[in-house]
Amino acid sequence: MKKWLTFATYVALFVLAFTFREDLATLTTGHPSIWSLFALSILLAMFPVIPYKIVIAAVGFVAGTWTGGVITLIGSTVAGAFIYWGSAYGFREPALKWISSLKTLDLVTQFINHRPFAAIIVCRLIPVLPQTAVNIYAGVAGIPFITFLLASIIGKLPSIFLYAYLGNSILTAPMTALSVFGVYCVFLLVVFWAYRRLKRD
Repeated sequence: MKKWLTFATYVALFVLAFTFREDLATLTTGHPSIWSLFALSILLAMFPVIPYKIVIAAVGFVAGTWTGGVITLIGSTVAGAFIYWGSAYGFREPALKWISSLKTLDLVTQFINHRPFAAIIVCRLIPVLPQTAVNIYAGVAGIPFITFLLASIIGKLPSIFLYAYLGNSILTAPMTALSVFGVYCVFLLVVFWAYRRLKRD
């Protein structure tokens, strides 16, 4: 139920952004520096008070697809590295306790232990998995940092640049943005179906 609620929230937010795109344009007439966007992307990745895909779209809206994508890719990766090191060396015991309470990762923990590189890429691609939990589990499980870092970057690339493009094109090419978003929604539905099928099996 929560997965479908998250999906519905993303759709509603995108529809609202499209509906009030002119108002959003007036709010972004200022030009925040790249460093402020970079700091904000790290902060909101470490403390996800709002869905990070919304952050990506907002930065893409302000800075453009490629610049916004690079900013949020680096920002989320830096935040993930901080969380990884903190759970591996600073707060290992509470991190272990928290991870053990999450049933969401039950299906992928053994996969991560046996094939960490491929598993982390898959975890980054599946939108229903909490990314903070993946960062913490990687640190707790002792996955090599380079493996974690490279797999995270590869796994994040598609969704980050997709959402940065959606944020950037909502005003200039709204119909194209809606079409791309529609294709991505179909992809999410397939992923949700596959996830539920795997969980049931």
